[in-house]
Amino acid sequence: MNNNTYSVSCDFGSSGGKIFLGNFNGKTLSIEEIHRFSLEPILIRGYYYTNILYMWSELLKGLKKIIDRGIRIDSLGIDTWGVDYGYIDKNGELLATPINYRSDRTIHTQEKLNKLGLTTEVLYANTGINSMPYNTLFQVYEDVQTRKDIVSQAKHLLFIPDLFSYWLTERVSTEYTIASTSGMINLQGEWDQSILDVINMPKSILPEIQKTGDQKGVLSSSLAQHLGCAPFPVFASCSHDTASAVLATPLENDTSVFLSSGSWSLLGIERDTPILSPEAFKAGFTNEIGINRTTRFLKSINGFWSLQLLQRQWGISFPEIIEKASQAVDTGFTIDITDNRFYSVTNIESVVSDIFKEQGKKAPQTQGEIASAIYHGLTDAHINSLQELSKIVKKPISSLHIVGGGSRDNLFCNMIAEKIKCKTTIGPVEGTATGNILTQLLGLKAFSSIQEARNCVKNSFNIKTI
Repeated sequence: MNNNTYSVSCDFGSSGGKIFLGNFNGKTLSIEEIHRFSLEPILIRGYYYTNILYMWSELLKGLKKIIDRGIRIDSLGIDTWGVDYGYIDKNGELLATPINYRSDRTIHTQEKLNKLGLTTEVLYANTGINSMPYNTLFQVYEDVQTRKDIVSQAKHLLFIPDLFSYWLTERVSTEYTIASTSGMINLQGEWDQSILDVINMPKSILPEIQKTGDQKGVLSSSLAQHLGCAPFPVFASCSHDTASAVLATPLENDTSVFLSSGSWSLLGIERDTPILSPEAFKAGFTNEIGINRTTRFLKSINGFWSLQLLQRQWGISFPEIIEKASQAVDTGFTIDITDNRFYSVTNIESVVSDIFKEQGKKAPQTQGEIASAIYHGLTDAHINSLQELSKIVKKPISSLHIVGGGSRDNLFCNMIAEKIKCKTTIGPVEGTATGNILTQLLGLKAFSSIQEARNCVKNSFNIKTI
């Protein structure tokens, strides 16, 4: 193919979005951040909603910046967090603003499903997905129970990246990595009819599942005219942000662990087949689908979300939080970051204080002590998960590769590295955007294999060993 392929990554996380321009010259890849915006769930009448139209307007702004520079776009892909979705009707209209997964409407849904026979054990055996309150299955069940008017009018349920792709191309589809986060796909890679029957969700509204890396469609002529560009292909990239991040991780073997670090931490290994053992189930590990139908055997850990909440509450920068925590890191304060109260919280400082008081312990007083307690909690949760993972696969961990925004945090990375006995690397920082673009390049036949794509990462970015 011609040199200088320009690919656009629309990388949307739960705390903000970024538009990147990738430039592949046939040997190495460079990425440039073109546009970014902050994003917070909006609370309305007890539910948190995702401001989907704002995200769409920011996507178009990012594209326009690229087009106005006279750059010919060769491809585009979209990745987002998992599980969330929107409904569109027979006319292609969005039926309602998507409810954000951080809403607490599904906290007790598993108890309801237990009575219907969909226990956590049954769901794990059928799908390989460990039950979490935010899984799409739980949200959809609540929709069927309390939002019947919306579900009855829906022609399609589209996950967040699929919704944007639909608006870009007017084509309806999903792809494996994002669909597998739903808890509604069986081990054969199909929508599980037995689960759908129990929750009374019509299979007809679930989109066709497309192979990762295939073309979803082409930018519509009306949008091309609006943006002032020629139509370009939109690819089914690794639409789940973790899947994109894992693709960009320079894994070395089957005991190389990835840690995609952001608002959530996703820690695990890449395998050819799922692990469905009782040990894996009990430890909270899940089996999501990756590129080429590989398995991302991983665990979700509450990540930098708590520190992001501190940053907002205190009105200071992340470097200031790191500095304060570093000065108090030896004070001995630590906290269980997996406590459900950290799932959806407004006053993070009060939650930390309350937990210490409940345990009859002196609560951290200064900002440094509070931040240090969270850092120690994060470290403990990650080390425990690494130990669990090693026991489940019955092999020692050979290396840990930290990618994503958390890899910028030297305090966090060094605290992890000090406690594990294996090689630890950090980078690429923008792992998700990089993996998104790599998927597009695989679709464009710029690479012949995943390994060739990962070799490009090693040759293109500064991967640091600590």
